[in-house]
Amino acid sequence: MLGKLQKLGLSEKESHIYLALVKLGESTANNLAKQTSSNRTVTYNVLQQLVEKGLVTYVKKDKKRFYRISNPASLKTSIAEQEKLADELIIEIDKIKIIPSSFRNVEVYEGLEGMKVVFNEIRKANDLRVLNATGLIFEHLRWGAKHIVKDMEIHGTPRVIANLSMKKTPLVKFKKTEFKYLPKQAENYATTFIFNNKIVIQVLKDKPFLIKIENKEIFEGYKKDFNVLWNKL
Repeated sequence: MLGKLQKLGLSEKESHIYLALVKLGESTANNLAKQTSSNRTVTYNVLQQLVEKGLVTYVKKDKKRFYRISNPASLKTSIAEQEKLADELIIEIDKIKIIPSSFRNVEVYEGLEGMKVVFNEIRKANDLRVLNATGLIFEHLRWGAKHIVKDMEIHGTPRVIANLSMKKTPLVKFKKTEFKYLPKQAENYATTFIFNNKIVIQVLKDKPFLIKIENKEIFEGYKKDFNVLWNKL
């Protein structure tokens, strides 16, 4: 839980104090300092930060402050604020950005954050074809993969040509997606997504690595090849 709290934007100290309050129900700053082996002044300062964020509240009993967490749903508040700020920044950036000619058609993404950016596009595709699906998305994006695939199914009926090993992953449980499988000797880790005049080539065997190509001719070529293979399997 500590890791998840930090991913939401809490510092390490804030996460420890918040989790301690979850377990204690309510507590004074002095008791929290003892429970978390922290300096009392530091604990009080962290509590004040959590109070200001709306994540912790307190009542006074016998001139002492007893702290407890506020409604856990308040954890979403900062996320909503960040999303709103990000939306505003995107609009501002789009107005002034200059795209170098060498980057107009091809982009490279690395790591989990890059992977998330690309899948935010893929999940909205209304005519998605996938070649060499591995199901490894459920290992790399453990908390978001299910929602991404559900979004794909909302926007259309994805057609997926998968490796046989994918049958051992949760991807096969999604019923609105059409699956066909490659023979064992054709299995590989390079997954290709074909959608919206774009091609995304993804490798997840080690560190996530993705190449996105936006080109109508390349898209149409991959789409035709996919359809031929789909009809033969």
